[in-house]
Amino acid sequence: MISIKKILFIPLLIFCLSLHAQNNYYISNSSGSDSNKGYKSKPWKSLNQISKQKLKPGDTVFFKRGDTFKGHFVLNGSGSPSKPIVITAYGGGNKPIISGEVGDSGGGDFREAVYVNNQDNMIFDGLEIQNNRTTQRDGVGSTQSFGINIYNTSRQTMDNFIFRNMTFKKVYALSYVNPVNQNAFNKFEVTAIRFSSGWNKANINNVLVENCFFTDLQRIGVHIKHAKGNNGHDNRQTNFIFRNNEFYQIGGTCILPSRTRNCLIEYNIFNQPGAKTNAKMIGRGSAVWNWHSVNTMVQYNQCIGIRGVLDSHGIHIDHHNVDTVVQYNYMEDCEGGFVEILAGNERAIYRFNISRNDGWRDNPNWKNSNHTLWINNLINRKSAPISKDSYIYNNTVILDRKEKPYQTSIDLKGSGTRLFNNLFFAINGSGIGNKQMVLQDPLLLMTHNYFYGDISEGFVSKDQNKKAVYQLSDGIEGEINNLQQLSNAGIPFKNKFDHPRFPVDASFIFSTVEAIPTQDIFGQSIATDIAPNIGANNAKTMGISLGDSKVSIENPLAVGTIKLAGVKSAYKYLLTDIIGRVQQEGDIDQTHSQIILEKDLVPGLYTLIISKDSRTFSGKLVLTH
Repeated sequence: MISIKKILFIPLLIFCLSLHAQNNYYISNSSGSDSNKGYKSKPWKSLNQISKQKLKPGDTVFFKRGDTFKGHFVLNGSGSPSKPIVITAYGGGNKPIISGEVGDSGGGDFREAVYVNNQDNMIFDGLEIQNNRTTQRDGVGSTQSFGINIYNTSRQTMDNFIFRNMTFKKVYALSYVNPVNQNAFNKFEVTAIRFSSGWNKANINNVLVENCFFTDLQRIGVHIKHAKGNNGHDNRQTNFIFRNNEFYQIGGTCILPSRTRNCLIEYNIFNQPGAKTNAKMIGRGSAVWNWHSVNTMVQYNQCIGIRGVLDSHGIHIDHHNVDTVVQYNYMEDCEGGFVEILAGNERAIYRFNISRNDGWRDNPNWKNSNHTLWINNLINRKSAPISKDSYIYNNTVILDRKEKPYQTSIDLKGSGTRLFNNLFFAINGSGIGNKQMVLQDPLLLMTHNYFYGDISEGFVSKDQNKKAVYQLSDGIEGEINNLQQLSNAGIPFKNKFDHPRFPVDASFIFSTVEAIPTQDIFGQSIATDIAPNIGANNAKTMGISLGDSKVSIENPLAVGTIKLAGVKSAYKYLLTDIIGRVQQEGDIDQTHSQIILEKDLVPGLYTLIISKDSRTFSGKLVLTH
């Protein structure tokens, strides 16, 4: 018979042994030696040494800040859900750099800087990852290069990966491919973080990437993929969250979910995807696009300055996805266009987005290469299943570029497309749908859209209840809030025009996502029993209220100046970007109620916070040029 004392003692003993088993390992290229013990006072030196160490649940690996580690870091061991392995930094200075570059003397540059194969339950925090390959290595193709490569070749699911406060830059392969060559482009998968599973293998599950910075990459920021296989399993990577990350001058796409189930992409800055700042950059890519994926939510992001000879929209929905929602995003200067929905999709949805000066590309090999709206039924120029039940509603689309005006295409080839409550502007010489206008959907439902300016008559005439054209009152920023024309003018969200329900109960990652939207891009309420406004702004009174302060933003689409109403006393203000960083601050009062915006602010979604007497009030707005 076991005594009560022994019963109490056994878990305590296990707890003590568990604590003892958790080790800290320190690595310093500048002051370490592989003959040391790996202590903080006597750190190891090389990636090779820590790669040989069998890591256990709860272990932490520290790389010294300010140091650069070249070689191949192979994670040897898994954590557990309650005791993950943590890879992080110590000391002062810049983030430690881990790079696969070793040159000829090291046998050629590695395929990846960090390799995780059939290990899981890990946290990466506070590191910089590079892999600019310039020398060939046996067994590594010239088109391969990854920063961190997470690879499942087992029949067991790999669970729980977190990436926080990481920097990814200078990831390049030895070669370059022409982005016009679709076959070569598809195979060129140079990526900062790659998640993949082999043929007939299990998946990778539960991944969070937040507060990370990506820049100077040859093609992709994050790529999730799965070999299809025929093992009777779903064969999709599951439960991915990307939040509060910044991507700047990426050669291709920032986030590419392929064969995923449950993916949430929110509050990210996508600044200049498809960049071509050097000769090796691929120079083509929408900020986000998904492929053969189920349940993808893309919300509260900004997509600015996207380039590329093909695709290169703000956010596009590629082939054979089910339940993809693109909502509450701001897109500007995206070369390809605004909406892109390719073949075989079910319930592809664009709602409550603002698009400004998108779709200006002039590709001599493809006349209608720039689109305001594009639903396509081709794969590699061959007929494919059409997309069914696409929804495009309550978006605001603006073309007003004064320099180099342009004409866009509208090309809709689908089944059961719903196009309603959208606001279309085309001024200053630009036009919508005049380059090419094709509507091939026998079940098209198009109604209650507003049109102003040079817009294809063939497009306007298809609207069953188009709203009267009206005159601009206060420039384009005034029209976004022209409530006399737009308020309660939309068709209610009922029957055939009801909101498509997003399956939030499919995963815990959607716990903060609404199945049915209850607000617009500015956080204004949407009611099912009251007709909505036209466009992305559903405010029912003039301006966007800052809480109960009685102060409101007169022009939620701000160009150069934020105009405020109701300022009766002095306030401090903060202007924060979509990932929460303060970009401008100052004071306002009754005589100085306008905020002059700094010229170097990046266009996008912002929050204005005012404070007085320890009380704060906030509201959302869009800054544009």
